[in-house]
Amino acid sequence: MKIGVLGSGQVGGGMARKLAALGHDVMVGSRHPAGRAASFAGLKMGTAQDAAAHGAWVVNALPGEASLLVLRSLDLKGKILIDIANYDVAVDQPIATPLGEAIQREHPAALVVKTLNSVSAHLMVDPAQLAGRHSVFIASNHAAAKREVTALLASFGWQDIVDLGDLGACRAMEQLIPLWMRLESRLGGPQFNLAVVREPTER
Repeated sequence: MKIGVLGSGQVGGGMARKLAALGHDVMVGSRHPAGRAASFAGLKMGTAQDAAAHGAWVVNALPGEASLLVLRSLDLKGKILIDIANYDVAVDQPIATPLGEAIQREHPAALVVKTLNSVSAHLMVDPAQLAGRHSVFIASNHAAAKREVTALLASFGWQDIVDLGDLGACRAMEQLIPLWMRLESRLGGPQFNLAVVREPTER
């Protein structure tokens, strides 16, 4: 699968390397592709426009506010857009318009799938680094795209993928971030995640 990853920081970098390790044809989009190339040996580098054109799928790993601006310059028609981003300001304030919903509104022909936004960067791509069964959430208005991204998450090692329905779930998903940040502060680092515990299904 050809996949463009927007963002060359810790989150985008970890995602790009994992996708490449799984055999996907990855291009990383960066504001400074030449300057970041040394950090991504063996991976294709380009601008955000280059990465979006390269990928049948695109991963948004940019900060929320920046991603809205960058995505406006891209042709995302018919592409699965995996939005793993969050707003990076005013995390203790109510979200006016959830990022995932805002992206879908601005790109109605894109297949936006929201997931992984409430998980630390290292666990996103390797959930087995944390002992025990823990959960990742997913939402989309597009059932087929959501199924395909669910399969990708399973290839990362995720076992408990909780489908929250359509992108109306983005508000709940993105408002987990203040809780995540408080937990990181209290626990002394990002080696944790949330788990949904429910009654066993009768057989």
